[in-house]
Amino acid sequence: MLQLFRLMKVILKKKKRIKGADSMMDFIRKNPKQRIIIDSPKGYKKGFGNETKLPLPFDYGEYPDYINPADNMGWDIIICPSCTLNDLLLPVGVARYKKGIPKEGNDKIILSKDGKVSAEDKKIINDFFKELNLIRNRFQPIEWT
Repeated sequence: MLQLFRLMKVILKKKKRIKGADSMMDFIRKNPKQRIIIDSPKGYKKGFGNETKLPLPFDYGEYPDYINPADNMGWDIIICPSCTLNDLLLPVGVARYKKGIPKEGNDKIILSKDGKVSAEDKKIINDFFKELNLIRNRFQPIEWT
């Protein structure tokens, strides 16, 4: 039991809280090679708080070692459709919830290879969130950096 407690203490110490998508993107630009977990791969159906779920055209996951205070979970990420975990993934945009929405602040950082995003990847992600907003208008337009 004592060993389990010590292990949990070590795990919890490694997590860092970073407030705000802009701060998280700056951190990743300066420290790009962070652990990523993909919990919803391309094709997985997700609704982002909606009852109606759509198949994802991108891999979706998180930086489990960096906590978003808006939900006390790892920072959510979207990996551009043409990219893989083997690429050097850098922030290229953010999907933000609208102000006043209960999930406000639980933003999604968009990552692409070498910090460059193609017009095709932008279109795919923009179209996905436009379709999601037709179901329930919760997201601001994607901010591309």
